[in-house]
Amino acid sequence: MPSTNKTPQLGLNSWVDTDKPRREDFVQDNTILDTVISGHLADMVLHLTEADRLKLSDGLVAGSRAGTGTEEASITLDFEPKLVFVFSKEKPLADYSASGSYIVVNSGIATPWGNTQGVAVSGNRVTFKQSKTTPEAGGVMLNLNKLYGQYVYLALR
Repeated sequence: MPSTNKTPQLGLNSWVDTDKPRREDFVQDNTILDTVISGHLADMVLHLTEADRLKLSDGLVAGSRAGTGTEEASITLDFEPKLVFVFSKEKPLADYSASGSYIVVNSGIATPWGNTQGVAVSGNRVTFKQSKTTPEAGGVMLNLNKLYGQYVYLALR
């Protein structure tokens, strides 16, 4: 026989001493529990934190900046990015200077764990570098802060 009392939320059996539980009562309770728990576990929205929701809804931030021509320039984001990618609007990602036999780097990637030459991230600060002198043959010229150069950056939360 089902119980005299039921639990308020799920309606599970809440037996008293005089009740005589039957197997069907346990099966019914198990079915209710299975339905409620499996529905809860499948609810991916419920299991996300506010920080996770922010990353998913606004995880990629894009911006642009003009180079200052100095050897180093920085921007400050309102979050600490996990990855930053920067590139020149006007140039290929990298270029070869045949006259000087060196590579011109017009793009870069930075993470808190490491980066390519020319860009770095520390906390919420992103730093861009510009070579001030022509490199020797076989060298690298950093070109991520050229005076009036136009750059795009993508930052991942």
